[in-house]
Amino acid sequence: MASKWLSSPLAWLAFLTGGTVLLTLGISQNENEWLWIGGFLIALAIYLFYASQKQLREKSWLMLEAIRNRDYSFRLPTHGFIGGERILQNALNEFGAMMGEQKQLMEQWERFYEQVLSGISSGIIVLDEQNKIIQSNPAATRLLGLPALGTLQQLERYGNDIPELLSSLPAGERCNLQYATSKGEIQLLVRASIMELGGNTVKILTLNDIRNEMDTKELESWIKLTRVLTHEIMNSIAPISSLSETFLLRKDVIDSPIYEGIRAIHETSTGLISFVDSYRKFSALQKPSPEPFYLKEILLQVKSIHLIPSHIQLTLQIEPDDLMLYADPNLIRQVLINLLKNATQAIGENKGKIHIRAYSTKEEHILVYVSNDGPAIPEKEAEEIFVPFFTTKKEGSGIGLSLSRQIMKLSNGSISLLKAETNGWNTTFVLEFF
Repeated sequence: MASKWLSSPLAWLAFLTGGTVLLTLGISQNENEWLWIGGFLIALAIYLFYASQKQLREKSWLMLEAIRNRDYSFRLPTHGFIGGERILQNALNEFGAMMGEQKQLMEQWERFYEQVLSGISSGIIVLDEQNKIIQSNPAATRLLGLPALGTLQQLERYGNDIPELLSSLPAGERCNLQYATSKGEIQLLVRASIMELGGNTVKILTLNDIRNEMDTKELESWIKLTRVLTHEIMNSIAPISSLSETFLLRKDVIDSPIYEGIRAIHETSTGLISFVDSYRKFSALQKPSPEPFYLKEILLQVKSIHLIPSHIQLTLQIEPDDLMLYADPNLIRQVLINLLKNATQAIGENKGKIHIRAYSTKEEHILVYVSNDGPAIPEKEAEEIFVPFFTTKKEGSGIGLSLSRQIMKLSNGSISLLKAETNGWNTTFVLEFF
């Protein structure tokens, strides 16, 4: 207690006051003993004053050092201090408390921005002045087809010039990246911008999947066009079919020379109505009713309807065995049937294999690969394979794969054709559920 009191400003103030009184009395009374005691007390007061000032400087330095190290819980004692010293220590304590509040606010904002970055569909990559990645969001790793993104050199797997292209992209400029991954062709639009952050210049790269956007716009355009065409054709053909059917029932027409001509008109119009009606499925697809289901159960159901002839071997590889999807099972079943039909037609009468593999990625995306060893699809045809009404088959309608693509879009997923010989198969379609 005594040492704590001696270190307080009250001590040197008391000694200074007492010493001054004794020194004054000693001078007035000519008492040497009081002079010595008064002088000693004044000297002691001066010593304690400088000692307290040194201690205050040390504590203030310790507090500033704590603030510099982002420790805002440090506080200076204010009990026993008076005057300017107490005001100074109170000010330092208030400054520390204010900095602590600012730290908590900054941490909240950092968590907020992390949530925003993780929730947007655009990829974000932040580079420092040495082109090292200091921050990226999940969308960037997903768009780049990587499990994790640590350095730009990881992109050399898609092309040795890609890291240099991104690191040297000037601010305000943009470029296109197009490369092949295990999930298909990727086409990205990359924009660059710079800003000052903490006295350093950082570059922000924004990545957007323009291929996906273009496919979506193209699909919407085809749907609108199909609706218009089917509407106009049905309005024109339906009366012809109805009138020709009426004439075929008249007795004066049955035995007349024009009967066969009217019958040909009726059959042609009826066939055209059936043809147009099949295209209505493309533009009037039912709204999905998603629910959880086991993928293997759907595949076994498809297998049980004997779409695959005996000379073609169908194998399933589901990892894990109870892998579940959240989508409309009826629509997904239709997609799988379309792909299996295409695979069977591609193999033809020859012996062949169809392999279906499904698994879940680290990002909890479900990938379903449908592969076959039939003849590979030529590159020119592969570019048009998802275009509505495009077909290379004599009796094909050209809506199977385009319909499958629309179903996958509605199911928050995608379908793509991989390059020939991917994973050792001539033809592989991959379904991805996000």
